[in-house]
Amino acid sequence: MKNKKSLYFKKALYSIIILVLFNGCNNSNASIEQILKTNDPDIISKKRKEIIKSQQEIYSKLNLIDNKLEELNRNSKFPIVETAILKNTNFQHFVELQGNVKSDQLIIIYPEFSGVLNKIYVKSGEEVAKGQTLATIDDGGLKQQLSQLEISFNLTKTTYERQERLWAQNIGSEIQFLETKSMYEAQKEAIKQLKKQLDKTVIRASFHGTIDNIIAKEGEVVYPGKSNLMILLNMDNMYIECNVPERYINTIYKGKNAKVLFPLIDEFLETSIKQAGNFIDPTKRTYKIKLDLPQNELNIKPNLNAKVSVNDYSNNNAILIKEGFISIDSNNEKYVYKIYREEKKPYASKTIIKTGKNNGNYIEVISGLSINDEIVVEGMRKLVDNSRVKIIK
Repeated sequence: MKNKKSLYFKKALYSIIILVLFNGCNNSNASIEQILKTNDPDIISKKRKEIIKSQQEIYSKLNLIDNKLEELNRNSKFPIVETAILKNTNFQHFVELQGNVKSDQLIIIYPEFSGVLNKIYVKSGEEVAKGQTLATIDDGGLKQQLSQLEISFNLTKTTYERQERLWAQNIGSEIQFLETKSMYEAQKEAIKQLKKQLDKTVIRASFHGTIDNIIAKEGEVVYPGKSNLMILLNMDNMYIECNVPERYINTIYKGKNAKVLFPLIDEFLETSIKQAGNFIDPTKRTYKIKLDLPQNELNIKPNLNAKVSVNDYSNNNAILIKEGFISIDSNNEKYVYKIYREEKKPYASKTIIKTGKNNGNYIEVISGLSINDEIVVEGMRKLVDNSRVKIIK
């Protein structure tokens, strides 16, 4: 009975909350965020209909305005135009590149000796020091061979040293001395080679880093160059690598600023190019760049894809206009209409321009126009060169 009362109370409370939110959201000033937080499909749907209705009303009003302007233009003695005064703008152009996170300290560890993997001393995710023992492989009796050879070598060494002293006193034969010396040197070299082989049975970390993944299992037979033991990486010195088309060789180089987006984890950072390659791939016609990856708490991992925007061009005093303001004549030349005045009467002059880079909606004008020039931005289709115009503000 108590549980039923509790359930009834919760339902009643929920209904009151929804009612309060609904009344609050009936207010036309309620924000979209407030509407969405209700999680009520009826309220959200109602708000959507209100927005569509408002949108339709705006379009209707704009249509009335456009029709009136068209009527005024027909009745006007001169074409009606809108104009804008050109100002200098800080223009930054970016080249979009595809990049990948890399690390020079990321290796798959392979054995250099064949045998049974006796012991693995580390775990996945464990941080290790340079030179630390990671695993050992059964030596197949090499230690015993080394021990026997060292015993034999000690005897040979004693004999050789005695023969050397006698030979220095011109006692004994040269052949006997040379044979002893040859045996001594051969055994010494054999011990050296056995120790090298034994050293290969111990797997050590070649740099400070983290064991990312252990692939092999204890008791497996492993082979040089074939068996993957584990992955060791150092995430302290990662970078982003990109291939850059050769046409940017004079504009994308060491020190240039860049913006990086990691779409998969929805993270963004700003960095710069720390290295630009000198070699151009003869097939792809590209060269490589490396960008710094600052130390941070982002969840960035090797081989993660990145979208890189490199600043290849800057102009602090650029003249930018919308591409929609530009027309193209029969000679394939770009032009705009620039306003000039005679006896305070405005005229529109066809002005040939040259353009540079664009950043989407705007394009840089590199010749033909100057700061403070006044150009036509609306009504240019009805103009001819040196048309007398009526300017509306």
